Amino acid sequence: MDHQTASIAFSITQLCISVIMLGIYFAAPSERYARLWAMSGVLSAVGMSIIMAHAARAPGLMLMVGNIALFAGCVLVWSGLRAFAGQKTSRWGSFLIALFAASYFLLIENNAAITSRACLSSASLILVFVLCVRTLLARHPETAPSRHGYAGEMAIAGLLLLIAAHLLRIVVLLYRPVAVSPAWMSQANTVVAYLIPLAGTLLFFPALLLLYFERIKHQLLLSLESKQEALEEQKRFVEMFSHEYRTPLAVIRTNLDILQSKQQPGAQQAASNLGKMQRAVLRLVEVADTALRRDHSGEGKADILREPILMPDFLQDVIEEAAELWSERAPRLELICTTSMVFHGDRKLLKTAILNVLDNAIKYAAPQGMIRVQLRRNGGSLLLTVDDNGPGIPEHELDLVYGKYFRGSRTAFVAGSGIGLYLVRRIIVEHAGNIFLSNRPEGGASATITLPLPVEETHGSAIDN
Repeated sequence: MDHQTASIAFSITQLCISVIMLGIYFAAPSERYARLWAMSGVLSAVGMSIIMAHAARAPGLMLMVGNIALFAGCVLVWSGLRAFAGQKTSRWGSFLIALFAASYFLLIENNAAITSRACLSSASLILVFVLCVRTLLARHPETAPSRHGYAGEMAIAGLLLLIAAHLLRIVVLLYRPVAVSPAWMSQANTVVAYLIPLAGTLLFFPALLLLYFERIKHQLLLSLESKQEALEEQKRFVEMFSHEYRTPLAVIRTNLDILQSKQQPGAQQAASNLGKMQRAVLRLVEVADTALRRDHSGEGKADILREPILMPDFLQDVIEEAAELWSERAPRLELICTTSMVFHGDRKLLKTAILNVLDNAIKYAAPQGMIRVQLRRNGGSLLLTVDDNGPGIPEHELDLVYGKYFRGSRTAFVAGSGIGLYLVRRIIVEHAGNIFLSNRPEGGASATITLPLPVEETHGSAIDN
């Protein structure tokens, strides 16, 4: 390979390097190492192009600019490696660039021979490449699962080739045997100045891209492992909580039954309070059972126990329970059923979902507020609408309220955990339905639950109430 062909191949390689470095930047634009590597790719390509274009001319400003740009690009690679390894980027990089620029300027000003300039460039690059090897050997364990991954070994091999090439270049420049022909020296210079550096470059810079992907893989594995540990911890907590939760609730429930059986005739207020407490405890037991069953079923999904539910009677029972639980707010709950229909679903889960919707409607409405529950058929679906006269939901939060632990801007003075609507949506979706929230023109919010009816129910006759 002649000198011109080798220089063209090296220029194309530099162009490919700049593309690789820019690719890493666009893949991780917020990372400091990505910015440094992108800058290094551009500077190296520009510097090498200037050097190639002015190599045959008298040394001047452009040749100096090209060499400084090439050296600065290599220094930025080292700085990027330090940032990638989690180390502080050193100010020594700026000092090395300034020192090299000053030294090269003095050589140009003093009309130094090409041998002196080439030796300075090679020696400076060797120093930078040694710093890169040192950084790779001591890189942070977060960069890869092992201390020396495949990409790291590939990068070190490329750097060693670059170091060897520049060492050989210094030897060829300083040691010129008399017996060696100029043609042989030209071929040797081509090998040490272009071909070996080309091989090292083709190993080193793609290895940077592999290092990036190695880190992404490692981070994904760590994230997956952390998620698995969190799920296991959650499962253990739910099991422990459900077990410890059930026992005291069972004791409370038993003693409430005893107290109620011993009530004196005429003690209506005490009997009413005991009944309310029993229903509250029963609801807590149902919630605990539901949580435990959902956890054991895998991936947080409950086993849907399909059973026929006569919806008007079911809703009436749920509404009465909600009214008892919120008796201090004295809500006015109204049920409107245009048809009597049967839905096949999990009674406990649907009760939990509808009670949560009613809880929200009662909590955010004014005391003695009107809550209207309407059940109707819409083609092959069952539509359940709960309307309240509360403050409504800000429009920009209508799609956010289903998020886990999300609490709206109007909930500051209302107790809650932000998990109710999240659970409601999960339960309804598991029944192949959906829930939509909207604001009513006359004020307040409206929650619409749609549930699919079975085929025989869809084509059956509706029984008007």
